[in-house]
Amino acid sequence: MKRLLKWLPAVVAPVVVAGAVAAPAFASGLSEARTSTPSAAQVLALMAKAKDAHYSGSITQSSDLGLPELPSGAMGSAGSGSSNAQASSILELLTASHKAQVYVDGQSKQRIQVLDSLAERDVVRNGTDLWTWDSKTNKALHVKLPSKTASQDGASATPTATPQSLADKLVQNASKTSTLTVSKGSVASHDVWQLTITPKTTGTLVGKAVLSVDTKTGVPLAAEIDARGQKTSAVSVAFTRVDFGTPAASNFTFTPPKGAKVTQKSLPSHGSHATHPDNRVPGSFERPNIIGSGWTSIVAVPAGSLGAGMSSLTAGQSHLLNELTQSVDGGRGLQTSLFSVLITSDGRVYAGAVPLSALESAAK
Repeated sequence: MKRLLKWLPAVVAPVVVAGAVAAPAFASGLSEARTSTPSAAQVLALMAKAKDAHYSGSITQSSDLGLPELPSGAMGSAGSGSSNAQASSILELLTASHKAQVYVDGQSKQRIQVLDSLAERDVVRNGTDLWTWDSKTNKALHVKLPSKTASQDGASATPTATPQSLADKLVQNASKTSTLTVSKGSVASHDVWQLTITPKTTGTLVGKAVLSVDTKTGVPLAAEIDARGQKTSAVSVAFTRVDFGTPAASNFTFTPPKGAKVTQKSLPSHGSHATHPDNRVPGSFERPNIIGSGWTSIVAVPAGSLGAGMSSLTAGQSHLLNELTQSVDGGRGLQTSLFSVLITSDGRVYAGAVPLSALESAAK
């Protein structure tokens, strides 16, 4: 459970931010001069132009997941250990609104500055150097990323189809579970194509997802996920200002402030991992299972993969867990407006964009 609380920000944050700053690897298949409404496949093809784009701007992120607002001192009685701080950070991530500055110069230089009240959190990538920093704790992490290997490059070099046909195939597969529509809108004073993806099944908590793509550059300028039956967006990320000029190189250099505690780590290159006889990397957890498919799929994490279970929680973590979850047969469960999580007493974890009752059935 401690490892679950530790890694949730790393899982949730990229999912929220990626919708606004990332794009699929499809080449352009849509003319910039097009004035009529394109197809969903053409919008996806247009987005490929953004993979090497350079831009900067301000974004806002908001969430309305129906989670209770805990008092700011809810964790205080349990001490100020790092695990408790991580748990509080997760709660803030899932309930509070945030503003950030974004700088992107191609695929190897990015920076995100999350600007909180009297605090700042940074993620900076410059080539193979990746830095994270939190001004509240004055702690920095420096990760040395591996360079691309020949095997990785070769995997994408084999021609199998044209970029536009790949986009067509993606939309064809998505159409089996979703309805896709395209309309025109505006974000941060820029014209966008709004790609709306609506699940066909009623078994998911997701009402629809909307991706707004700049009509000229293909850069996604907004992402929104709506919960079924909820008037306000469950998760929303959008640029309030964007500049498509190349950001200054100084934005991608980072020097830890004086007195900062710096942790150094290196990621091994592809194929250099030492493995156990069962082919697992030392210290890694067992691979999760996927139950079902599409919008109603459930991720099932085996017992022991995320720690020793609820019995190992600190007092502060137990208090937070009890505040956020409800007691269910065999464990604790949480259902937000957009997703549900079930933690069984024996350490198994189930999660998905489905009602909690679906997770309980899967756990039996």
